[in-house]
Amino acid sequence: MVRRRTVVAASVSYLLLIALVAVVWPISLDSAGAREVVIGPWTGEVIVTGSIGAAIVSLAVIVFAVPARRWWWMLLGPLRAIALVATVLGGLAFSLTDEPVTPIVANGCETGYVVTERAFLFGASGSVRRLDGPIGTSVGRTEVDDGHMPFDQGSYIAVTDGYTLRVWNTFQSATERLSVASAPSFVLPRLVTDTDCGLTGGLAAEEDTPPPPRAAVEPAEGPAPSPATDARVELARMVQLTLEAAGAPVTDAAGGAVTAPAASDLACDGTTAYDLAIRTDDNASSYAAILDAWSAEGYSADRAMQEDLRYNGTVSLSARDRSTIDGMLHFSLTAECRTP
Repeated sequence: MVRRRTVVAASVSYLLLIALVAVVWPISLDSAGAREVVIGPWTGEVIVTGSIGAAIVSLAVIVFAVPARRWWWMLLGPLRAIALVATVLGGLAFSLTDEPVTPIVANGCETGYVVTERAFLFGASGSVRRLDGPIGTSVGRTEVDDGHMPFDQGSYIAVTDGYTLRVWNTFQSATERLSVASAPSFVLPRLVTDTDCGLTGGLAAEEDTPPPPRAAVEPAEGPAPSPATDARVELARMVQLTLEAAGAPVTDAAGGAVTAPAASDLACDGTTAYDLAIRTDDNASSYAAILDAWSAEGYSADRAMQEDLRYNGTVSLSARDRSTIDGMLHFSLTAECRTP
């Protein structure tokens, strides 16, 4: 009697789980990932993986609960072995399905957008989704280094401005400096006008502070470091050269014109730095032209993961072409800086 009830309960559970998979899975398949079920902290992929694993467990319960008479062993013996192995593999697959869902929070309120992130080895990527009930529609992507997940780790800034939502997120690590003075990582239409809902998430723009002094990056080969001086004039000149070398109208993420800073506007408190995110009509050609212009100025060339480096003994230049991610070319200029 007990076994019969167990078989019935496991059978009902199996049918409900398969029905759940049949409802959730086609939504993602039909849209090639552009639309995904998002329920609380779970994406459709996590729900499907967990449901399939639970369905396998239900089948295993049925197989083990059925009485095994002598001639049944010829069938139930192999089935029980298969069910046991499938249960272990299903549990392993679910444990590897790590795709946290993080609501983007601005002004203490949810914005109507979430980011689902996934890390693998030294890289991580995410999908920015607009929520319409339980369906999340992809509106952008993120890609970062070192396997960190900036939204899950809270290393992002979200600011609402009129009809737009501007978001900055870290790229190299969760401890990377973020500044609203630089171009945002992505810009989205504002969906929610509420403020001060009491939610926490990300970094507050007013808490954005300069990082500890950063030493200029020294490549394995290249010019020897120069004594620390006031490098703001050289750094500002190289920003201007970068914009001129692009060879086309240069705009920021919001479509506004981009200009170089005056040397006097740059900080000089042990280091000086300036971040630049631009786009042109032909990012690939502009990126190559900018690298050539740096080299023509006598800067030694180096290469890191998804990053081009230049160094002249005083100023370090870093370049990343992220056109396939956010449509932008990203540049970072740093130098040691001491005022007389």
